[in-house]
Amino acid sequence: MLSGLVTTAASMPVDIVKTRVQNMRMIDGKPEYKNGLDVLLKVVRKEGFFSLWKGFTPYYARLGPHTVLTFIFLEQMNKFYKLYFLS
Repeated sequence: MLSGLVTTAASMPVDIVKTRVQNMRMIDGKPEYKNGLDVLLKVVRKEGFFSLWKGFTPYYARLGPHTVLTFIFLEQMNKFYKLYFLS
């Protein structure tokens, strides 16, 4: 589950940027944000640094088990491959 925590912590800011860019409005005929870095800077300035991890718990509740299951599946596929293709 630690891998899920690390993955969630690392990917949340990227997901925030993606979501804000997808939902951005036009203000006076210009886009609200110029690029991803502009999104990060404006969010941190207006909402605070830790706002980049708003919604951490539901995001982790989805991603944590997914990461664990991915590693389990990968391990089983490696065993299967070694048993049937390398022996």
